[in-house]
Amino acid sequence: MDPLIDFDAQRTIPNPFALAVAAAGRARGAAPRLAASPKSRPHLALSEIAGNAFEPREIEPFLLTEPISPKGCVRFKSAPKKLCGIGPNRPAAAPALDSRAVH
Repeated sequence: MDPLIDFDAQRTIPNPFALAVAAAGRARGAAPRLAASPKSRPHLALSEIAGNAFEPREIEPFLLTEPISPKGCVRFKSAPKKLCGIGPNRPAAAPALDSRAVH
């Protein structure tokens, strides 16, 4: 597979995750829109996206219409972890978990 095809396809769909979803959906789908060649289906799908073989309404679901603000993101704060083994002869490690079986 051409290693630069991904960069060409990202000009059409800049979000790498959305590009992967669009290419995966296209690889499972309909007849090829570009000249048939002995390419793998994912490579052909990325080539079609990079070659603008789609109408804007087909690509639109994969494009962000507005930027995502950090205020809307959920951030999880974890408690600081204490390390075991204080001293020069003891290795620092995370506390041991309870060894009882859960089953």
